[in-house]
Amino acid sequence: METLVRRVRKRTEQTKRKLSLLDFDDLHVMDETEALYEHFSVDIRAELRGLYGARYMEVYEWLTGKYPEDDTVDELVEMYLAGIWKEPNESTHYAFGPELSRKKEKAQEAIRAVPTKVQKQIELDKASRYVLQQIGFYVDIASQGAEKKAMTDAGIKKVKWNIYGDDRVCKTCYDRNGKIYEISKVPPRPHLRCRCYLTPVRE
Repeated sequence: METLVRRVRKRTEQTKRKLSLLDFDDLHVMDETEALYEHFSVDIRAELRGLYGARYMEVYEWLTGKYPEDDTVDELVEMYLAGIWKEPNESTHYAFGPELSRKKEKAQEAIRAVPTKVQKQIELDKASRYVLQQIGFYVDIASQGAEKKAMTDAGIKKVKWNIYGDDRVCKTCYDRNGKIYEISKVPPRPHLRCRCYLTPVRE
């Protein structure tokens, strides 16, 4: 995750420098931000692939005492990413690709709307922060998805919903604390950045 954050910031700085030399010409703003967000998409996809695979293997090994086949993990990662990339997630209610495109278009509009070079650089920095926020959401989602899939593949039929015991827990999560669910019927996360976690119930 830290490597990805540094990469996003570095790519943003490179784009800022390049556009400054071009005086943030409208045509170059469009071209360079298109390229920047394509880099973001590729980088984030690679990060999610690594994160999902690593977390799946960690949980599966913990539950079964053995590692899954590498080919199996690769196939699961591709299937998962295909879904998270194209379909609205149950927690976020938007698809990753369209949301990233929306952020790109808003960034382009904001950069073109302000008059000075300094203001344009500030808008590009804002856009980068919004992407980093989205990355945080999807890191959580990928990790949670890997854990649930590993439990399912390890033969776990039921799981318990657990909260962190502090004052940041929402009412919905608090009400679910300690409840047992069939793993195929676990309710969706009620909000972004949900810290609740599932533990296997062995029968």
